[in-house]
Amino acid sequence: MSTPVRIAIAACVVLLAGTVVVLAAGTDQERLGFGHHLRDRPSLPGIEQVSARLPAAPRGEPPEAAEGGWPYANHDLANTRATTDSTIDSNTVGRLGVAWVVHLTGASKWGSAATAPLIIGDSVYFQSLMSDVFKIDLRSGEVAWEHPFRQKAFGPNGPAVGWGRVYVPDGDRNIAALDEDNGRILWSSPLAGPTGQQQPVVWSNGVFTGIAAGRKKRGAGQVQKTALLEPGASGFAYALRAQDGRPAWEFQTVEPGFWGHADLNGGGGIWFPPAIDEWSGTTFWSTGNPGPAPGTVNYPNGSSRPGPNLYTNTLLALNWRTGDLRWFKQLLPHDLFHHDLQNAPILIRAAGKDLVVASGKMGIVYALDRQTGEIVWQTPVGRHENDGLEKLPLDAVVTVYPGFWGGIETPGAYADGTLYFQVDDLPTPYTATGWDSRNGQQTVDRLEGHTEYARGTSLLVALDAATGRIRWEHRFPTVGFAAATVVNDLVFTSTYDGTAYALRRSDGSVAWKWRAPGGINAWPAVYGDTLVWPVGLGLRPSLMALRLDAPGNPVRARARPQKASK
Repeated sequence: MSTPVRIAIAACVVLLAGTVVVLAAGTDQERLGFGHHLRDRPSLPGIEQVSARLPAAPRGEPPEAAEGGWPYANHDLANTRATTDSTIDSNTVGRLGVAWVVHLTGASKWGSAATAPLIIGDSVYFQSLMSDVFKIDLRSGEVAWEHPFRQKAFGPNGPAVGWGRVYVPDGDRNIAALDEDNGRILWSSPLAGPTGQQQPVVWSNGVFTGIAAGRKKRGAGQVQKTALLEPGASGFAYALRAQDGRPAWEFQTVEPGFWGHADLNGGGGIWFPPAIDEWSGTTFWSTGNPGPAPGTVNYPNGSSRPGPNLYTNTLLALNWRTGDLRWFKQLLPHDLFHHDLQNAPILIRAAGKDLVVASGKMGIVYALDRQTGEIVWQTPVGRHENDGLEKLPLDAVVTVYPGFWGGIETPGAYADGTLYFQVDDLPTPYTATGWDSRNGQQTVDRLEGHTEYARGTSLLVALDAATGRIRWEHRFPTVGFAAATVVNDLVFTSTYDGTAYALRRSDGSVAWKWRAPGGINAWPAVYGDTLVWPVGLGLRPSLMALRLDAPGNPVRARARPQKASK
């Protein structure tokens, strides 16, 4: 398989993470979690001990969110990825042309861009997979400033904007706040491990973020920091104080003891932004899979980690101010297939109920009661074959759909009673020992190497939000990792080869198709007459703006940005 295919597939991988703290157990594992306040454990290296709560503040979004545009990674705090604040629809989409291009330099393992831009007022904010941060004029494409961290990130990374600051993972182990006017660092706060795999959200004086690996491989900026699936790996959810970056609380996603073998096990990475219920003050987080998976030579079928492996593949409901666990629901216990529940939760109201919708690589969409965590409905999407096995035979190879890179890899969208998801039908042959692996990292490498990419296809599926019933499907000939984005009566997505589509929401028919100059493993932001989409793969990776009645495909030199001070 070609390198671009592997890059596009790997860009949306949702793997595992690392830990450095031990937390106290609760009494009811279906309702209570493990201790997660900074006051409850020794200080992390490089992190000052602080009170375990965000400062009291009026509820509400940052002032920038009121200016119009696409102010959050998934448009809003509910992660709907939907807007009506645009003149692009099925009648006008055919007039889209390329308005401007900002070329990107450098790339991490997964290309140059696997993230969501933000549009606030007349500015675009964007972070590349070299962790470099840009502020760009929406109309002209001129770069106002660039902060060059030059740290290879695993992705999906990206900025959050609020209160005159741009909050970004720096690709090392910090969250940094940049001055919105000039890109200079105002503060930098270290976390328990490498950053650059998750895009923060800002709300009510807090920066809500997560990490996917609490251990890292140290090195220069050219070394990718994330060390996935090392022993004692755990994800963490965080709330930082927006003013100064001091951690208010954290939540470790792997229970104490690491399921029996801390020298081998790990999991529960956090990869996408939480959803925030502004009325209840609840933040909703999705977590990744346990590992090693399926197992190793010495511990086939995950026998090194007996039990359900909390809190992997789990939807967590945490108090916004204190991090207290209000409820959790583990949707896939003791996962064998790397079937993360990694995507950003979506908050919806359907059939008179407040719901939170979760999805991931297992290829199932779940709707849960937002107050109790009880499942209201669940719907498998795409192809499913052998993924319900609780054990693999010790002497056979079993092909599984969805495979290692299959299922729902990227965020969904919601509008007017309908949910939209991009799904990958991509198989992987598994063995009980992860093809004779010795550790979690080998299982990833060998499962990736055995995945049958040439057999992969994808589809966009529309679901009734009240019942989970499939309304329509549109199939594509190749895999795709570009999420779903609703704009008026259209839903946008693309396939890995850089073919972008606008489908009619009524029936899934194609209203518009465009071939980008490179592969796409990221998703767009939309405002007014402009759609901003990262094209991160190929020889000329770039951030591209498509605009109604733009002249076409101009070739423009990269603007000379104002150099930001470190």
